[in-house]
Amino acid sequence: MQLLEVPNVAVIAGENALSVSQLPPVWQDIAKGTANIGLCNPQSYVEMARLFQYKLEQGDVDLFNERPELAHLRQSFSQLFGYLGRETLEFYGHDLMTHNYPNFAEVLRDVESKGADYTDEIKVAQIGLELFQEFGYELPASFYHVHLAPIYRDHVFEERALRFDKRDIEHKRSWDAMLHAGKVFAIQMKVQSIASKYGFTYQHGCGCNSHLSAIDASQGSFEYELSQQKRERWIRSFIWTAWYEYAFFPIVPNTSYLV
Repeated sequence: MQLLEVPNVAVIAGENALSVSQLPPVWQDIAKGTANIGLCNPQSYVEMARLFQYKLEQGDVDLFNERPELAHLRQSFSQLFGYLGRETLEFYGHDLMTHNYPNFAEVLRDVESKGADYTDEIKVAQIGLELFQEFGYELPASFYHVHLAPIYRDHVFEERALRFDKRDIEHKRSWDAMLHAGKVFAIQMKVQSIASKYGFTYQHGCGCNSHLSAIDASQGSFEYELSQQKRERWIRSFIWTAWYEYAFFPIVPNTSYLV
């Protein structure tokens, strides 16, 4: 990473970043406070967006910073990932808007009205509600939609191949990004601890046959609380990971051989 002193390049925490005016319009609205979002600290997310887009547009990644013999490929990388990065920020800028989040009370009422045969679906709705009570608008709407997804299948234990099942094709990129961001293990642990109270565990295989947040039965429950000293850092890490997973999704090689 090399700091540059040129117009339109700012510095955040010692790293090059774009100016707000260079971000997609939705992020400019978030920065101005005119977007319909529920974030307590939107400035932190705007700063991440400025850093994220700069790194992809300029090829400010380890591949080029540590391997000078590949410098001739930086421009091609920047053209491709600059576009994918902007596409990513467009999606998540809108995904943070409050009207895109599930109406958890309505979801719960709906499954409860269906009777005793829907006890598993009720549990999934309760998990979703508890996740929202824990993280609120700090995590994007798609985080909650993917964890509620089993409600809308033939049964909550149904498995669907991520990249090949047409029923969820419109969600595959954003849901996959949320599930892969679970590599930020503190967030994953909190999800699993809440699910375990209802006798479930969430599974994602990370292959082409990966299930869209498939549920399995849990053999026991456990308690896990996020450290208050580290909570904000873990959430920022989760968001950052989801963004690059979303950006990289279209270039990941996939094969029906795994399905």
